[in-house]
Amino acid sequence: MSFDSVDFVLSSETRFRIIAYLSEDAKTPTQLANAIQKHLSHISRALRELESRDLVICQAPRNTKPRVYYLTPEGDKLLREAKYRMRLAMR
Repeated sequence: MSFDSVDFVLSSETRFRIIAYLSEDAKTPTQLANAIQKHLSHISRALRELESRDLVICQAPRNTKPRVYYLTPEGDKLLREAKYRMRLAMR
């Protein structure tokens, strides 16, 4: 995990919330959009960005539904680091 990736996630509330929700359980983009209250297109873009950094992974191959996303071990580590940084910043 790079510090760049942590900064990348923390720079977007949507990306951070997606990582946080996926730490609870796997979810579809629609479930994430409803939980985060963002348009599905924003969620899909953020998922692609997170997937390109190996922070989330899609269970289903391309063009199949439902597309279910999981947090990778790297994404889990990043979430813990991001939460730690946020706690430090609030001191």
